Amino acid sequence: MTLITRILSSLLLLASITLSQSANAEITLSLDRSDVHENETFHLRVRVEDSSTLRAGANVNFIPEEITIRSRQEYNNSIVNNGKYITQMGWDFELLATSAGTYTIPALSIGNERSEPFTIRILPEQNDLGDTTNAKIKLRANLSDTEVYVQQQLIFTVRIYRSVVARNQQITPIRVTNALVEQLGDSKAFDVVKDGNDFRVVEQRYAIFPQQSGEMTIEPMTYSATVLEESQGRSPWQRSQLKPLSLSTQKYTVNVKPKPQNAAEPWLPATKLELEAEWQPKNQTFRVGDPANLDFIIKGTGLLKTQLPSVTFPEQQGVTIYRDTPQYRQRINRFGVNSYHFEKIAVIPSESGEITIPEIKVPWWNVKTDQQEYATLPAQTIQVQQSSKQITSDDNQTVIPQGKQIATQQEPEAQEKQTLLTNEQNYWKYITFALGILWLLTLFLLMRQKSQPAYPQASDLNQDRSGDDEALSASLKRAIKAAKANDPRATIQCLSAWLRGAATNVSATNIRQFIAFCESHELSDLAKELERLQQHCYSKQGNQSWKGQKLAHLLAGFKSSTMKNTQQRLPELYNTDR
Repeated sequence: MTLITRILSSLLLLASITLSQSANAEITLSLDRSDVHENETFHLRVRVEDSSTLRAGANVNFIPEEITIRSRQEYNNSIVNNGKYITQMGWDFELLATSAGTYTIPALSIGNERSEPFTIRILPEQNDLGDTTNAKIKLRANLSDTEVYVQQQLIFTVRIYRSVVARNQQITPIRVTNALVEQLGDSKAFDVVKDGNDFRVVEQRYAIFPQQSGEMTIEPMTYSATVLEESQGRSPWQRSQLKPLSLSTQKYTVNVKPKPQNAAEPWLPATKLELEAEWQPKNQTFRVGDPANLDFIIKGTGLLKTQLPSVTFPEQQGVTIYRDTPQYRQRINRFGVNSYHFEKIAVIPSESGEITIPEIKVPWWNVKTDQQEYATLPAQTIQVQQSSKQITSDDNQTVIPQGKQIATQQEPEAQEKQTLLTNEQNYWKYITFALGILWLLTLFLLMRQKSQPAYPQASDLNQDRSGDDEALSASLKRAIKAAKANDPRATIQCLSAWLRGAATNVSATNIRQFIAFCESHELSDLAKELERLQQHCYSKQGNQSWKGQKLAHLLAGFKSSTMKNTQQRLPELYNTDR
């Protein structure tokens, strides 16, 4: 009975997993291009995830009645992506809209798969074809504007219409004076239906950014091909005659205006500019000394990625900001060039409480409204909690006798030296006892030498310091070892663990406070190396390699150097105690 129950449970679990996967399956729709005009053909691809959906939707018609279906093909193929086989299946529609407007395909439900509503926008017809009765091939070009500002985006479109077969097709490259030219993706091919005639269209779009005010010239572009010459009197047995053809666009002149006098710096003529920032993760807890990650994004429409501004974050008390090397992207759509600036920012609080990062404003010139505007990143206010060590210290405070309260109020350096002196007094008892035994055993050698001083020799102090080095906490030892191995991540983790632990006498709970401690105690070299370590871990400037041998040397000598200063005063204190 138990075996049957287990089998049924397994089957139910398998069925629930299958149903869950089916419920999450999604139908996706996409167009071959975003800029579609009336009387132009375009392709709609509908992709499904399961073969049963493909069979169930074979005869389903979900295309709006206002759009003509010229062809419908089912596809089912596999591709290899990163060593994995991926199956793609669905339908590919060739569509034609004879009227401009917005058409919506409602949410689809085929088999176990669903889709979101999908909108198709058809723009008004382009009237650049002209008379269709005579020429079989036409070359057309148009500009988005005839007057622009310097560095403003200008869209130049070239179209080749043909209703006959053409061979050896070529077109000369675009030539523009005093401007940067960006080709907007690959050429697009589709059909235009006009007056009952079908024309095959090849379209190429360019984004032009003038770099100098004044007159900018776009030189003519020449298209050449060979076409079949038609002759009514030609015999069917005669060979076809090929006729060379050459067409050119007109020469275009654009008036480029200089930057307005009242425009702020930096000069950013754009259609849109946005600043965004988001904490990762979104609902994180901020603690003193713990880095928090902030994703910073700049979005520019009608700007090259090289035009995106460099934004400066203002300095704010209680927080340190480290910036990563930004990454840039460019995307193409019907509006031309869209550029993106992605940047990782590490924010390290050094104080608890409420901290506000001021707002950031970047000026830009709106080319649509022809006026100055500002992209704004609102101020970021965070609540910073105490570090883990500070919380532990507050919860476990020790009652100090009245006679010792003065000693506990000393500066961090005096407290550390006092602790070392207490330890040294214990060491002296054992060292004196050991020296007495050695003196009795080696009396015949000691008589040849000077009498031993009442305090230990330098060699004894070196041995003492060696013993103290061995007494360093495991976390600090691991930090020194990681620094010698040039491992910045392990070094900063071990140092943070050492500072948060109870074994250290340094009055710091994180790396930032440790740097401040070193600067206040004239340990500038150690402070600089710690600063370099933090900058490498959180800003990654230039992705340069980090060398930690100097930091390892300074950390190893950090405690022993403090002990040396203490030991130089031991004879006086020892004699006073005696």
